[in-house]
Amino acid sequence: MSNNTEILRRSPDQQHIAIGAAPGTLVVDASAAETRLLVVDFNAAHHEEKELTDPSGVRPYIDRDSVTWVDVTGFKNIEWVRTIGEMLDIHPLALADAVNLPQRAKAEAFPDYVTIVTHAPELDGDSFYCEQVSVIFSEHFVLTFQERPNADLFQPLRGRIRAGRGLIRGKGTSYLGYAIVDVITDTYFPVLDRLENRLDAMEKRILSGDLQTLQDLYALRHQALDIRRSIESHRDALTTLLHLQVPFIQEETRLYLRDCLDHALSQVGTAQSLLDYAVSLRELVASEQAQRLNEVMKVLTMVSTIFIPLSFFAGVYGMNFDPESPGNMPELRSPYAYLIWWGLMLVVVALMLMFFRSKGWFAGNKRK
Repeated sequence: MSNNTEILRRSPDQQHIAIGAAPGTLVVDASAAETRLLVVDFNAAHHEEKELTDPSGVRPYIDRDSVTWVDVTGFKNIEWVRTIGEMLDIHPLALADAVNLPQRAKAEAFPDYVTIVTHAPELDGDSFYCEQVSVIFSEHFVLTFQERPNADLFQPLRGRIRAGRGLIRGKGTSYLGYAIVDVITDTYFPVLDRLENRLDAMEKRILSGDLQTLQDLYALRHQALDIRRSIESHRDALTTLLHLQVPFIQEETRLYLRDCLDHALSQVGTAQSLLDYAVSLRELVASEQAQRLNEVMKVLTMVSTIFIPLSFFAGVYGMNFDPESPGNMPELRSPYAYLIWWGLMLVVVALMLMFFRSKGWFAGNKRK
């Protein structure tokens, strides 16, 4: 069935498969990581873990009476991927969904196996990336595809298998499939925690008076939006998986999958809360900026108000009428008139400042 699978090479500036390509075409990305193959074979009394240098090494494990997990990381050597697909009789469309980037998160049932395509988040500073991870499992094997070999998501799970902790060594492939999906689901928790901590730190910066945060704040908002979208698509894939009528997924495993879905639903709520948090911080910045502008305008208004009566007096006594003529400002000839004028101005200013203070118009005063 997979023998007719085509392979195309995609240039670095090309984002999608070429128009008119045959369904199930495998695409080689020029920036893809080198391919690595790891086989984990186990049951209650047996465990074997081996890295392969040739995909034909998978063949001896196919018919064993044990759980066989083949983990493929990196899609540089697409021929290896095609060979494994042929040995395990994987449909070309399922194989293409697993290795062609990017794909939406989804779950589908084929006659002999189930495929899940989803994403694992990576938050590194200001950059957020969703690594595509695919899981194909049947009654006899589990096949996983990781986009990046350096970010091995399943190392803790392999540690559990080695140590024989929990139920995994005594269960079948469907439980291992659940455990893999559960690991992917759990990767969202630390990413959400880190984003929440960064938003808390941003709020402290804003409240301490640092309003030069808009660029960082918008970056956090976009990350929160991307994380929410990723979690929502992961949740939808889990929902579809739970509704698939597949005989080799035991009812006990479905209980664990429902718990996994519950975690995803919780993460969706948290991601939405963080997105709302980021939006509220933007409103806080706008409010703080408006408050600062109000303070500046208040100071300017008080200064202008103080100088209004002073300008009035200066205008009146600056008129050039002859004081010798009747009715023309006789006080201009009074002794010490200049000093009296300054004293009067100072009294007026003091009275106005006392009035402003009584109204609570100075910073730190409580309004009466």
